[in-house]
Amino acid sequence: MNRTLRLLRSAGAVWWRDFVAWRKFWRSSILLNFGEPLTNLLALGVGLGAYVAVMQGVSFLQFIAPGLLAVTAMNAVTFDAGFETYDKLNSSGVYAAMLTSPLTVPEIVLGEYLWEATRAILYGAVFFVVILAFGLVHSWWSLLLPVPLILFGVLFTAPALYVAAVARTHEQLFYYFSLVITPMFMFSGVFFPVAHLPWIVQDIIYILPLYHGVLLTRAMVLGQMTPSIVWQFVWLILYAAVLAYLPVRALARRLTT
Repeated sequence: MNRTLRLLRSAGAVWWRDFVAWRKFWRSSILLNFGEPLTNLLALGVGLGAYVAVMQGVSFLQFIAPGLLAVTAMNAVTFDAGFETYDKLNSSGVYAAMLTSPLTVPEIVLGEYLWEATRAILYGAVFFVVILAFGLVHSWWSLLLPVPLILFGVLFTAPALYVAAVARTHEQLFYYFSLVITPMFMFSGVFFPVAHLPWIVQDIIYILPLYHGVLLTRAMVLGQMTPSIVWQFVWLILYAAVLAYLPVRALARRLTT
């Protein structure tokens, strides 16, 4: 019990440090992480939506809005965790300084998960208010969106932390962003159903965490909750559990060599 309390207290200290640092540039942070999905919502949902009348029984704008909410959370934590972790390891020396205190690497990682989960909820909530204003929310289930957003905070932060820990140059981060995050954004069912794609492509898409996140957020926003949606939630929990420990050893190796 005491060990658990110490872990949470130490992780909370890391969360607080990140929060204090974020307060200095919160306006630009919200603008950068919020601008792209809002542009996609307007340019594609309203613009292209004028030519695509109905998709899976709803308007094109209604179809893509919940998916863009998931993307907002993914991008917010991925880019922040990637760039900030690289900076803390290679420029500012924040992590090295933390280890001179009683903090351990697992406590630091847990603190980063708590912070990025907070960011995922924050940016997801901001985007939710926008789609609510557009009249695109149709279910009280949407009030439970913080639950998948918390999972997004862990499962998208973990690989970003790992990539930042093994990257030797700043430019190497963009391999992950361009070759993993961008294709996942384009092919996870945000803009179109994947059922009519070639079966081999579908099999790849079905293992992408964003795909299951998009299905879950869409069901919650549009009120299309069915028993099968539970499996999307289970998938997200499994992804988060499997990936959570991924960056711990990589960060420990970087900080002790």
